[in-house]
Amino acid sequence: MTTIRRWLDQGVLHGQIGVAARSNMLADQAIAKLKATGIPAATLAKKHTEKEVGVGTMHRMKGMEFRCVAVIGVSEHGVPPASAITPAEEDILAHEQDLQRERCLLFVACTRAREELVVSWHGKPSSFLPSW
Repeated sequence: MTTIRRWLDQGVLHGQIGVAARSNMLADQAIAKLKATGIPAATLAKKHTEKEVGVGTMHRMKGMEFRCVAVIGVSEHGVPPASAITPAEEDILAHEQDLQRERCLLFVACTRAREELVVSWHGKPSSFLPSW
């Protein structure tokens, strides 16, 4: 919320800010937290206005563009979620394809930002993120 508040304080309009999450549940939680701190927010699953921060899943971000984007929940078990990946011992080709699809999804979410991108996680970051 601090980053979004900073963007707003810098003059970025609400509708120019996007928040992407891997799951609907996390997106809904983000909307609730934004609203609780007095920041108008709405789901991208429905038409949101320029007076609201747009929040949605990484899938929903496809084809959209924002001045600033926060990609949230990019943690070890959140991106990729285990449910989206075929176990390697079951089918190595499907496993590799699933991993690539999830990498592409994160890439799409991150490339929705024209000016500034912030990626956050809780605990350990996703293996898709570079280690620093």
